[in-house]
Amino acid sequence: MSYLLYAAYFMPNFLLVVAAYIISPFLALWSMKYGPVLPGKWRWFSTLNNTLDGWINVFHDGVDPHYSGVRLWWNRTCWTWRNPCNGWQSELLGIEAIDQGFTVKKEIPLIQKFYVKLWLGWNPGKRGGNYHPYMFQCSIRRK
Repeated sequence: MSYLLYAAYFMPNFLLVVAAYIISPFLALWSMKYGPVLPGKWRWFSTLNNTLDGWINVFHDGVDPHYSGVRLWWNRTCWTWRNPCNGWQSELLGIEAIDQGFTVKKEIPLIQKFYVKLWLGWNPGKRGGNYHPYMFQCSIRRK
């Protein structure tokens, strides 16, 4: 049953992620006036457990906590691109209990220092929302 639900959620998730990539520069611009936490369901286009400033507030390497202007806008845009639709994936497409779904997290080795990161199903951790978020990540990474 959970495999059918996952398949049914695939296209809505894909469309929401595409929408997040398109509107994130505008959301970041909006946040420049109203602050790094977007109101209501607009926040669902980014992460629920952090602001649009992302790692600035925890002094991540390479990020200046005193960003402002265009650099701050760009950081907020990139943060949304890094974590598109966490709120939608949790609150709309998430499941209440992880035993209702499935989780696949694999690193498939390729040649030399490359591998395929494959995450399917629902995340075992709630990641800031009320539910276990829907996951679909498939990308080539470098170790």
